[in-house]
Amino acid sequence: MIPRLAPGAALTATGVVAVVRGTRADRLADVLDTLASAGVRCLEITLNTPGALDGLRAARHRLPPEVELGAGTVRTAAEASAAVAAGATFLVAPDTSAEVAAAARDLGVAYYPGALTPGEVARAWDLGASAVKVFPAGTLGPRYLRALAEPFRDIPLLPTGGIGPDTAADYIAAGAIAVGSGGSLIGDALDGGPPAALADRAGRLLAAVAAAR
Repeated sequence: MIPRLAPGAALTATGVVAVVRGTRADRLADVLDTLASAGVRCLEITLNTPGALDGLRAARHRLPPEVELGAGTVRTAAEASAAVAAGATFLVAPDTSAEVAAAARDLGVAYYPGALTPGEVARAWDLGASAVKVFPAGTLGPRYLRALAEPFRDIPLLPTGGIGPDTAADYIAAGAIAVGSGGSLIGDALDGGPPAALADRAGRLLAAVAAAR
């Protein structure tokens, strides 16, 4: 059996990973700091965000150690290595790659690969996933996740894509270990939107997940 690392403590404790993806770097630090101050303890910076690695490195020096920082949209072993060197303690991908799975094991970090169908979920788990990112979850909704969770009760499922404060509880009730929230949570914060509004969305998301567990 391929060894696997357990999901991160902050992810399992709060049930939320914030997916930070944008087209500019100048607001990245402010957004990460606002999310952390609001209680989000698991922050994913996607590698297709400008300045992602620099932002990850700076955040690791700036934020307290209980905040887990990870890299998203990791599709190659080279990207995995660069992300961990910058301070990532978990790797997230939109797909399942044997190359990235092996790199995550070698680097000693949690790995959350993307999958949608039963066959993809099984393959991701067999490759050593810490939890399987069901993506894009919002396309099929909580009923699909519940149906998927039934035969895979031993596999932690992390639905991501189209999930926000108003829908997160439904996914937790359907069997998710946690939810990933991107656009519905971040909103316009990376484009200059008010930090207070981001903090409010984060608080509502955390409260919804906590109430559903």
